[in-house]
Amino acid sequence: MSAVLRMLPPAFWGLSLVCVFAAFTQPQFLSLSFLMILLRQAAPLGLVALGQTFVIANRSLDLSVGATIALVNLIVAHAMWKGYPPSILIFLALGTGVVIGLTNGVLVTVLRGSAVVVTLGTAAIITGLGFLYSGGAPGSSVPEVIKWLGRGRIGVVPVSGLVWLTFGIVAWVLLRRLALGRYIFAAGDNPSAATYSGIPVNRTLLVSHVLSGFFAALGGLVLTGLVGTGALNLGADYVLSSIVAVILGGAVFGGGAGGAVGTMLGTALLVMVLNLLTVFGVDEPGKLIVQGLVIAAAAILYQQGRRGG
Repeated sequence: MSAVLRMLPPAFWGLSLVCVFAAFTQPQFLSLSFLMILLRQAAPLGLVALGQTFVIANRSLDLSVGATIALVNLIVAHAMWKGYPPSILIFLALGTGVVIGLTNGVLVTVLRGSAVVVTLGTAAIITGLGFLYSGGAPGSSVPEVIKWLGRGRIGVVPVSGLVWLTFGIVAWVLLRRLALGRYIFAAGDNPSAATYSGIPVNRTLLVSHVLSGFFAALGGLVLTGLVGTGALNLGADYVLSSIVAVILGGAVFGGGAGGAVGTMLGTALLVMVLNLLTVFGVDEPGKLIVQGLVIAAAAILYQQGRRGG
């Protein structure tokens, strides 16, 4: 039993502590209505972080997720698509994410490029293409269906939260119930041993980047629906935040740890902490410092817990 408790991700304990703290200092945070607001707010980041989970567990990284979100937003909000069926826009947006992920994956696996350098370069190219596509002026004609994805509710539950939960289950199945997940964790833990064991390491890494691009585009769709309009550089802060959420979920770069449930808990913890900081008047530089401290503390505590086990 103690071993199981030690293997729980830092986000589980952090979320428990934050909930206790909020109960005494800001009890409205734990009301159903406010929790549903936090759920809606967390959903776009949660989707992006789920995609980041695949690449981080596989000893890689995707720094192009913010640019992917921005491009998806510009595509969906552009006036040229006004009058087209929303299904075409959604397919185009998700397809764009897949192409970006595939490009990252090919550059990392075939050309042996550094994931950091490759995805940074891809992000710069995507940003440039976005400005060319939009002419530097974001559109405003977001279809009602996409607005519904970001803002709609079914009863008291936000639609975006249901989308996050659904794809969280999909990610959990991929990582914990299918061969792909076993390959990802094996390759992330020890690529050389995985190769000698016959695991298609490069193909697995390629698929991980494609999934990251897809989830980033999906998060971009939900975020665009929440914002309700075009916005240049939308999602830029999701690069660091998605990495923080994955690490809070128990992932260590190349450690073969973490998972969909941990990442979702990490996202919930991060969103709650940032909202609490806002309530207490902490500005953006302070929030960045807190995120950095949280990354360091979570990684250290989790590694100590695993060694102690």
